[in-house]
Amino acid sequence: MIDFSDLYEELTAQQIAFYQFDVGEQKSATIEMRGRYAVFIDMASFPTLAESKRAIAHEIGHCATGCTHQVCSPLDLIEKHEFEANKWATERFLPYDEICTALAEGHIEPWQLAEYFGISEKAIRWALRYYIENRGLRFNVAS
Repeated sequence: MIDFSDLYEELTAQQIAFYQFDVGEQKSATIEMRGRYAVFIDMASFPTLAESKRAIAHEIGHCATGCTHQVCSPLDLIEKHEFEANKWATERFLPYDEICTALAEGHIEPWQLAEYFGISEKAIRWALRYYIENRGLRFNVAS
């Protein structure tokens, strides 16, 4: 289960400033200035707590990987940075071994995994795709 306390511990460990703030069109954003990072998130803009946790983990991923970019950056750079942030968040908060454990316990549908981990189904689907397509790993599900 991913708790807000896990996310706040990571923010603290990485010395990332965290602000609950309406950031306009975006629901969340990361800013880097002189090697220091700040995450801004509009908690009210997320339909569920699970989705807000996914967004915070993703933004921490931008900080942890140093993958930030200017708003006017080329799309291919933005997509690369978004992928790296998602990859970091997945490996940190949805490790392959823990997903395997959840599957072995019978949580085999993405929605069941989302409930088990307390994060959005979107994050689960991204993690499963990442481990299969990018890492070449497989999930064994007993029928």
